[in-house]
Amino acid sequence: PQRMRQVLDNLLSNAIKFSDGGTTITVRLTTTEGQVRLSVEDQGRGIAPEDLPKLFQPFQQTETQATGGERGTGLGLAIVKKIVELHGGVIEAQSKLGEGATFTVTVPA
Repeated sequence: PQRMRQVLDNLLSNAIKFSDGGTTITVRLTTTEGQVRLSVEDQGRGIAPEDLPKLFQPFQQTETQATGGERGTGLGLAIVKKIVELHGGVIEAQSKLGEGATFTVTVPA
């Protein structure tokens, strides 16, 4: 539970960091056929298609600037991916530049 809380905290933190004030961040949790699916969707700046493949690699950062100008280490999503995989799951990211991003974690129930 503590590690999965870390996953949620990181995904929410990133959604907040890359979203403008007054926009919506949606968290969904569903269960189906022995799986739990968590998604965090924001209406932020989005991620360029060429940056999507490097999102989960350690020390990689995208060109998208945080709304408050803050900078990260490039480790958050790499750690999230490792935690999710150690729980037998997968994480996926979908985004369009300027239209926000959705991160979806699927793990066995």
